[in-house]
Amino acid sequence: MRLYKRESSILGIVVLLGGFLAACQSQPLITPSAPGISVGITGETCPSVMVQAGQQVTWTDQDSREHLVRDKPAEGNGLFDSGKLQPGDSFAFTFPQPGSYTYQCSPDGATTGTITVAP
Repeated sequence: MRLYKRESSILGIVVLLGGFLAACQSQPLITPSAPGISVGITGETCPSVMVQAGQQVTWTDQDSREHLVRDKPAEGNGLFDSGKLQPGDSFAFTFPQPGSYTYQCSPDGATTGTITVAP
């Protein structure tokens, strides 16, 4: 009889554990969304940053003069263009694909930075 109680207890633990594992497996895996990153444009500086695919980069003109944020591709059309940013204005872009993106932040295109997007 003592052996029966032990087997019954073990069986109860196995059933309980199996139910717990089944309940855990039926729940969807939730991956938190990646937060964005904010960078400031000041003077003659276009910050270079690294982000993950799907992350948003927000640029803010922290200078006393007008700036822009524009993709500067080697060929073809650019992915993003903020237009004119006045002091205090911001522009955001979400990078969907891995890669390296050169951008300019001065109207004459002389000042550039790089956004590196990892998978």
